[in-house]
Amino acid sequence: MNHLEEDSPGQFITCLANTEQNLYLYISDLVKIVPAERIQIPIPRAVVTGPKFKPVGLLFGEDHLMIKVAFHPTGTYRLLGIDMQQTVNAGVDAVTIWGTEVNNLLIELKDLATSKQYDNIFNKVVSFIEGRFDASCRPEEPIDGVAISMLDPANHHSIEDLASKACLSPRQFERNFLTRVGITPKLFMRIVRFEYAMRVKNEHSTKSWSEIALECGYTDSSHLLREFKEFAEFPPSKFYEQPTSGYSSFPTG
Repeated sequence: MNHLEEDSPGQFITCLANTEQNLYLYISDLVKIVPAERIQIPIPRAVVTGPKFKPVGLLFGEDHLMIKVAFHPTGTYRLLGIDMQQTVNAGVDAVTIWGTEVNNLLIELKDLATSKQYDNIFNKVVSFIEGRFDASCRPEEPIDGVAISMLDPANHHSIEDLASKACLSPRQFERNFLTRVGITPKLFMRIVRFEYAMRVKNEHSTKSWSEIALECGYTDSSHLLREFKEFAEFPPSKFYEQPTSGYSSFPTG
């Protein structure tokens, strides 16, 4: 681990709180996590990540080639069967899950990238994921469809309504959701709304944060400010001042 210097090469970006579940494959330079202590922690070349409820600093290398496989909210659980709480705000080294299979995949992808066979890279990754699903995917249950519906920021159903749609009691729904998604249903919906506010601001930069707060269902601008402090750790007024997953010209996937 190394301390982050002010003149460190590469691109630094802050990944804000989000509901995503992904498999990341880093083909070229490693990406490093940079927590508040400004220590650089290399990320595994293949990592399974879950939702984030706090921002994470990422330092990308100069030679950046990243492949991101995005899953539905419970898709990673259905594929791996692991308690998704261990992936929250961090990730799990995919080698500990798939062993030499993923190492061999990375070697093949590196060779394809060297010869710029990007279509073959896509096909190779799709084939790998489909093979894993064919081998071990758990059957779809009602809660899986409910979790997908919760990605809609207009979905204002209560926990009781969502549990009913999932054919579970509220307590069973919250417990199963925590295992399958990694965070509680209420926190999930809060982050969905926060992400929606980011999108609205990006699409309508002239809108004030007060207008966006009302449009996105916050009680007032102070409510949105509190969410910013928790999920971004900076106020809305600083939104355009630093590269983040909410606003940046640098593709984070």
